[in-house]
Amino acid sequence: MQKSNYLTAEVVYRKAQMIDPDANKACSLGICLIKQGRYYDARLVLEEISQRKIPGSEEIRARNRAAELLMEINTFEPPPSDVSDILGLDDDFLNGLQLLMNEWGPARSKRLPIFEEISSFRDQLAC
Repeated sequence: MQKSNYLTAEVVYRKAQMIDPDANKACSLGICLIKQGRYYDARLVLEEISQRKIPGSEEIRARNRAAELLMEINTFEPPPSDVSDILGLDDDFLNGLQLLMNEWGPARSKRLPIFEEISSFRDQLAC
């Protein structure tokens, strides 16, 4: 990671995590992901340390480092709070989509037009 080749470092740390999972390597992997701008992936790795899912995450230094990195991520990208935020759909977009659908016209009946005409007479006969 010294030479700023974060993609290669990521591959090495992921492989090392497969062989021997460790909180320190997970922190280093998180740093690689942050440097690449992959904040969501980094958040997942670092939250595993915070939740003590990785061996070595019981050490206070590892958890503190993960917390620092998570705070750094939050300055770049706040954590997702809502499903619509995750999907990136806002109300204006959804309202515009609804208007477009309404402009195309209401949903038409699948019945033939002749049956549409007959149905009004059928209603009159039923009374």
